[in-house]
Amino acid sequence: MADTLKIRWGAMVDILFQDARMVVQIFLVSAGYLVARSLSTKEITAPLSMILRRYVRLLPAYVAALALTLLATEVMRHTIDSAALQSGYESWLPSEPSWLKLVSHLLFLQDILQIDALTVGVWYIAIDLQLFITTVLIMWALNRVGGKNFSFAHYALFGGLCVSSFWFFNLTPDLDNYAVYFFGAYGLGLLAFWASKQRLALVVFVFTIAMALGSFVFEPRARVLIAVVTSLCLYFSTRLGAAKGFVSKAKYIHLLSDSSYALFLNHFAVIIMLSGVWLHFKLQSEVSAWIFITVGWIFSFIYSLLLHQYVEKPGLRFVLNQLDRTLRRRRPAN
Repeated sequence: MADTLKIRWGAMVDILFQDARMVVQIFLVSAGYLVARSLSTKEITAPLSMILRRYVRLLPAYVAALALTLLATEVMRHTIDSAALQSGYESWLPSEPSWLKLVSHLLFLQDILQIDALTVGVWYIAIDLQLFITTVLIMWALNRVGGKNFSFAHYALFGGLCVSSFWFFNLTPDLDNYAVYFFGAYGLGLLAFWASKQRLALVVFVFTIAMALGSFVFEPRARVLIAVVTSLCLYFSTRLGAAKGFVSKAKYIHLLSDSSYALFLNHFAVIIMLSGVWLHFKLQSEVSAWIFITVGWIFSFIYSLLLHQYVEKPGLRFVLNQLDRTLRRRRPAN
């Protein structure tokens, strides 16, 4: 469909393929901000338990996405692969699954092990988990040394990691399978929340933004500017508070936010199925491409809402309850 639309809409298609992925920087900064907000009310005394809970929370929608994508791929592989062969380009479908691939995906190690992804978006979830683990372990270590109340040194350490990421790690493409490559954006999110609560953190936040902009001047990268702008938007929105009209619509925003993880993971199965149907009936027109894209867009939202309500939420309750029971049984009696 993209090839069909590119005939008349070449610039738009190029932007979507080349530049739209920069939105990942917004995800990263927002993720850091939300983690800082979540951890602000907790004392980290059992980091491994916290990390395990985070891992378990990712699984219901993720396992569903893997299963549904593999099923859609199996159903449409012949149609899509045959069309790719006739057109002279490589198939964009995931490769055949294996036990090694499945296990590596369930452990979020597929990119580190250089294993082809079985669905889209897996790399981001793996990076997000790495960033969370890094943050929790650093905060736990700092709390052990200096107590649960953050000091200037605490904020400075995270600011230093951000600066190191922007100036060194983010300039090395081979590191894009590891948290250090993305910690600049994620760390700006952490600092944006802390800066809205503590003056010492605000000093570090301003300094880190200045260093991030310096790294952009040294090596221009749009992702750095997007991360800086996003962190500033989050900081000022926290300081200013939400407008009344925004609060009145919050329940709809919460619904879309809660289902966005399912949407992010599962829209690829919809793309595979619609692309297979489109190719099977040899539609090949611009009008049909727009119709199928629109249908795919709408259906993905509806599908993700249903998946969130009837698969992700009950699945999450079940796995968290099982985890809590296991942890309680292993906890030594006083």
